[in-house]
Amino acid sequence: MGREANRDDAPIARIVPERIREAREARGLTAEEFAEKIGISRQAVGQFEIGQTTPSAQTMSAIIGVTAQPPGFFTDARKRAVEDFGTPFWRSLKRMTRPDRLRVTRRLEWAWDVVHYLEQFIDLPTINLPAVDWDFETGNDEQLERITGIVRDDWSLGRGPIFNLAAVLEANGVILLREKVECEDMDAVSRWQGGRPFILCSADKNSLPRENFDLAHELGHLLLHHGIEVTPETLNKLERQANYFAAAFLLPRATFAREVISTSVHYFLKLKERWRVSVAAMIYRSRDLAILSKSQVEYLWRQLSARGMRKEEPLDRTFAVEKPTLLFAALKMLVQNGVRTRADILDSLNLNPEDVESICAAETGFLAQTVVPLQLRPRTTS
Repeated sequence: MGREANRDDAPIARIVPERIREAREARGLTAEEFAEKIGISRQAVGQFEIGQTTPSAQTMSAIIGVTAQPPGFFTDARKRAVEDFGTPFWRSLKRMTRPDRLRVTRRLEWAWDVVHYLEQFIDLPTINLPAVDWDFETGNDEQLERITGIVRDDWSLGRGPIFNLAAVLEANGVILLREKVECEDMDAVSRWQGGRPFILCSADKNSLPRENFDLAHELGHLLLHHGIEVTPETLNKLERQANYFAAAFLLPRATFAREVISTSVHYFLKLKERWRVSVAAMIYRSRDLAILSKSQVEYLWRQLSARGMRKEEPLDRTFAVEKPTLLFAALKMLVQNGVRTRADILDSLNLNPEDVESICAAETGFLAQTVVPLQLRPRTTS
């Protein structure tokens, strides 16, 4: 018989250098800030992240503490094909800092890790984004009107207000995340990852009408701009097209135009109650469709300014914000059906439980719960 394996003979797990950088960027830290927090030099951080040197046990313990990731995170090389990850669509390349962009990008990558894991056990909704004929350079507004109609028809949405837009997107294969990003210059970002569309929406503003527009805007990017490089030169055109798509998608020309019968802000607030879209977005839409004249549009803007409604409007926080439900439902399905335990899930993902819960919009503490099974005692007959 062969010699029984001695624990001393077992290979020691190796640190994956790229994972140190990933963990740092996911916390929004620059190399300088990271070095200061763990008590080493900036040069040492760079050497760790390219594999030139390996952190000591003491330094590794500090890295684990600062990044709040389990030790297994740093020895688990993620199998992500770089070519399968598209360019994120940022609203502002100038105002949003590089650490903030990297931090949000890492959240999207972790979301892909979670989805990739879940798809081993569960059939998530099929991707149902219609193929559209669109040329970024030559496309016009009339084509965008037709494309939004195609999407509505394909998803059986009719031409009225869209309620539960988040659920509509999830049902058609879009992976949604809604997290606090603590960055004023980011409302939402989208990206194709591993052949599936992802949208991360900021929970900081907590306004359903604004989030509806953000989601529709990112849907426009996913449909119209897949494979197009986002640069300072192309950004304005990309954003203008996505904005027009969002307005046309949420406020269809055939129905919305018939309902604009007044230039009173009070009346537009009634329209907002019906369409769940901001007054500002409806004013822009009325201008683009020539429903209102230039002087009428200016009159509406003056009313908004006089009432202090340019930054925040009435009804912004009246409607309950729609939270993503797909990923949490999938997690619960694994646990409740005994397919995987909470411990199994965390061991496989090698991520901080709080990060997984946030990405999946799960109840706080869901992955840390210990459920004690109870059973009713059989009734006895007297």
